[in-house]
Amino acid sequence: MRQLIYPMKEQYEEFIIDESKFSGYAQSISFPKNEEEIREVIKELGEKHIPITIQGGKTGITGAGVPEGGHIMNLSHMNQMKDGCLLEGGNGLIVVEPGINLMDLRKEINATFRKNLLFWPPDPTETSATVGGVAASNAQGISRLLYGDSRDYIEALRIIDSKGQAHFIERGKKFTLPSGKSIEMLDAVLGKEGITGVISELTLKLIPKPESIWGIAFFFEQAEDAGKFVDTLKRDLPKSKNAAVAAAEYIDRESISLIESHKGTMTKIKELPNIDENRAGMVYIEIHGEEEGIEELAESLMESAIICNSDPDEAWAVSGETDVEKLRAFRHGAAETSNLYIEKVRRDDKRITKLGTDMIVSNLTFSRVLADIQEELDDAGLKGCVFGHALENHLHVNILPECYGDYEKGIGLIRKWAAEVNEQHGEIVGEHGIGKLKQRILGDLISGQYIELCRELKSEFDKENIWNRGNIFPEKAGQV
Repeated sequence: MRQLIYPMKEQYEEFIIDESKFSGYAQSISFPKNEEEIREVIKELGEKHIPITIQGGKTGITGAGVPEGGHIMNLSHMNQMKDGCLLEGGNGLIVVEPGINLMDLRKEINATFRKNLLFWPPDPTETSATVGGVAASNAQGISRLLYGDSRDYIEALRIIDSKGQAHFIERGKKFTLPSGKSIEMLDAVLGKEGITGVISELTLKLIPKPESIWGIAFFFEQAEDAGKFVDTLKRDLPKSKNAAVAAAEYIDRESISLIESHKGTMTKIKELPNIDENRAGMVYIEIHGEEEGIEELAESLMESAIICNSDPDEAWAVSGETDVEKLRAFRHGAAETSNLYIEKVRRDDKRITKLGTDMIVSNLTFSRVLADIQEELDDAGLKGCVFGHALENHLHVNILPECYGDYEKGIGLIRKWAAEVNEQHGEIVGEHGIGKLKQRILGDLISGQYIELCRELKSEFDKENIWNRGNIFPEKAGQV
């Protein structure tokens, strides 16, 4: 019989840590290439009652794919496109394995639909993230503003349960839990961080590509002016019949400085000009649609930015996928370089992990949210990068501790923010998931109603309790 399960050795160390630098341990690892191999692994481990942690591209930032004992099932070798078709009306479907990453997905879509240019709208800026990981963690990306949630573009999936049985779940199919709660079957899997089973296949909905894409970066000498600009857009976002604002991302000075300190090693952004060190922040706007409508919106945005003291001569304005990708890479650099900072600090203290927020509070002005964050960071004596989805008040604050004392203060500040967001009826987890890391940091502040739903789903779909122990709610992950 072929060997599918390998004992953990030094060569597999990279599989016990993710981008949050949350680390764990395991006794064994496998790299199944298809459903048959998944079943064989489940059968062998099931006989020994060994729990399994499902893992994709290891780009997560909550420790959801990091094991704490048991077995790692890494799906990176299940990375093929299986089928694709064009639908009446111009949309399309593509069937893929869970381990295909976003960069390769785009290549497959472009090759399959050459005569009818289509794309998959969910666009986390981490292009090495896998589609299965996007589905499991509820990742969204910068264009949710225009296109909506990632789940809207997942039409069906196959999931393997703890007995090795495959289940095909398609949109619209519902079931009722023992508690009487009715839920769509897809939602028992999407965003549930692998606690209900392993995704082995996804059917994705594709839509026509916009005729044109523009990216514009506006720079501001004062953070208050950037805040006013965003608030102006929130009150009255410019509209056109044949174009729309798809993304509005804020990046603060601390993030810009970190990005530029690593610029020499970041191929896509090397050619971008340096940003004046007196600029406190930038707002990146992306516009999708027809050229005429985009030009109309760009002119309106420029007028609003000028009123908020942004110099139009400093703005970066580009068009076309290639150049827009450079500005997206700059935005992704905010997250990437804050992770690199944590990696450096961890050389002196392995207890330190990423401390990043994923909170949404929509009933305040952006200016207020931005000012409050900076004031509280200053009061705590902490440094932090602030970036994220501006029009939704969905900012990712990445605390940059210099020592473990700062790390502990950072945890206290994040818990304080979470309690305040709960009071404002906001969301303390927006798109990254909870995993193990945020479960330990936020704990009792996470919605009890959501935890109970996940517990009920877990007991209903994973009666043997083998999948992704420790995610979302506390649970021993080691061998039983």
